[in-house]
Order: sequence, then C-alpha cells, then structure tokens
Amino acid sequence: MEDTPSSRLIPDLPDEISVQIIARVPRLHHLTLCHVSRSWRSFLLTRLLFTLRSSLHCTEPMLCLNIRTRTSQSPWLVLNQGRCDTNSLPSSPLPTVGSACVTAGPFIFVLGGSLSGVPSNVVQILDLRIGGQWFLGPRMSTAREFSASSFLNGRIYAIGGCLPSSEAWAESLDPFDRNSQWVPIDSPLHMRNKWMHGCVVLSGQVLAMADRGGVAYDPGQSTGSCSAWGPVPKRLDLGWKGRAVVVNGILYSYDYMGKIKGYDAGIDKWRTVLGVNKNLPKFLCGATLANLHGILCVIWEQRRNEKNRKEMVVDWAGIRVTDLGSEGLHGSILWWETAALGVPYGSAIAHCVVAEF
Repeated sequence: MEDTPSSRLIPDLPDEISVQIIARVPRLHHLTLCHVSRSWRSFLLTRLLFTLRSSLHCTEPMLCLNIRTRTSQSPWLVLNQGRCDTNSLPSSPLPTVGSACVTAGPFIFVLGGSLSGVPSNVVQILDLRIGGQWFLGPRMSTAREFSASSFLNGRIYAIGGCLPSSEAWAESLDPFDRNSQWVPIDSPLHMRNKWMHGCVVLSGQVLAMADRGGVAYDPGQSTGSCSAWGPVPKRLDLGWKGRAVVVNGILYSYDYMGKIKGYDAGIDKWRTVLGVNKNLPKFLCGATLANLHGILCVIWEQRRNEKNRKEMVVDWAGIRVTDLGSEGLHGSILWWETAALGVPYGSAIAHCVVAEF
C-alpha cells in the first residue's frame, strides 16, 4: 500500500523520521499528543516508543509509592521533585497484602500477595502510559506471599513466598510478550525454605534476601540446572538490613545506627557513605531507598509534631554518590523536600519503585 501524506503521522515527513521526533517529546505531553489523531495515540502505546526513547536516551524516571493504609485502600502515588504534593495513580482492582512489586519499562507488576487472607497467584499490571490503566497479566504457576521479584535481561523473576515443595518456587516471565506464560526455574530443594524480604539485581545476578542466608541466581547459566543457584557472599548477607537498592553498580542499605552504606561486589566490602550523616536523620525506624536515574533517593516518614497530625507526610532526599576509591564513598545531597501524601497518618509505604520510559 502506498504511503500517502494523509496516512502518515506527520503529513510532510516519512514515518521513519516522525517517530524519531515524537519519541523526543517529554512524557508529560504524551496525554495531549494522544488527541492529535488515532495513529498518534496508537504509536504512543507501542513498545516501539519505549525502545526508541531508550536508544535516544530520552527516558524519564517516575518514582511511584504504594501506600498501605489501615483500611482496605492501597493507593498509588507519584513523588514529583519540586512539588509538595503528589500525583495520584489508579488504585489496583485487587488490593493485596504481602505482594511483590517490580517494574519493566512503563509497567508496574504486582505479583501475588494475599486476598482475604489467602495467598494468590494473581498478577496485576499498571500501564503508566497516558495516565495509567490496570489489567490482569498471566497468573503465576503457584500462589505467593512475601516473595522476591526483579527484572533482568528482559525477564521478570519471582522467587519464594510459596510452599518449599512447589516445583515453581522460582519462575520467570517475558513482560513485553502478551502471549507469554510463566516458566518454572529449577532450584535446589534446600534453598526453598526461606521467606524473602528484599531483592535486587547486582553484577548480572538476581539476589533474593531472606532473614538468614540469601540466595543468588545467575540466569546466564543453564536454566535447566540447579547450578545457576548459590549463596550470596557472607559479608553482603550480614550487612544488608532493611530495604536496599542498587545504584551505579553499588548496593545501598542502612545499618542499625542509621548510616547509609554501600556494598561493592568487586571488593566484597561495605563502605559508609560519607558527607551526609550530619544532615540526614538517623533511619532507625526504617527508610525506603530508590534509584532515580543514577541518583540515590531516600524516603522516610516525618516524625515531627506527631500528636496533632492527621495526614502522612514524608521527606525525601536525592543523593549523588561518588566512589573515591580508597577514600570511600562520598555523598552530596542534591535536594531535600517534603511531600504530603493525602493519606491518613499511620499509613506506611508498602512499595517504592521507579518506572522509566
């Protein structure tokens, strides 16, 4: 069929050029661009747009919080730098407790969790393009609660949170193929009796942390063999407390004294992030960490003036960490802002994820 001007995205340009132009438009304008024509809306919802924006280094991060309230409500919010409020996202159709959460491009995957007190294998997906919309994904092979999840090399991994006897104790999914189904991964039986509290991707491996004895999975090895599994380094296992995140190849967590520290797999060593401890509060009550486009973000609930507070308020800071080699890790605070979340005081952050598209 002849490519006529009336059928093109931009009449006077071939579509090969038009898609390059549209891909460079900042994400905040995408909802407006959807009203240009049906062909523009269709393009803005394709995987090609994400691929182009990634190759052009035009992707933008979105820091999303899922809040657990004292009711059945579990709202999703977006933190915006430079603003004291948040953007609301659609709430998930099936509020779950103890679900795992992972992002892949413009999608947030909520895996399992309990529904009415019963662990489930349901997969809920939030498409963040053009305002956000929920839909159900392929169900996992087994029900999970408090499992570990991550995204590596184009696949989502779900680990643990189910009966140790389950053959699908670990499984993976291609999140970009709508016809994809979960594929069980062979795993050693002696590793399955663990309940996970954290998961990251470090040095090409999926690290799933338990209360004791975290496990590492290397998808580069044969998927039909248990040899792809192993323990995490002992020093890493002992030092990982609370929530953690990987930024520029360093895994960051915080210790019992509230100091932020980073683990370097190359030298098998934890190092304290210097230069920030005098300015930031001690995170003895816990903090949430995120990787916002190479910046270490720390989010924590305000504890000032608690007596009369009716709304949950968080502070969040962006830290640029520089590795000075033998002189250690040095952090510089780029911003420190306060945001009112619009949810009742006493709520808590269940998930903190960054989608980039």
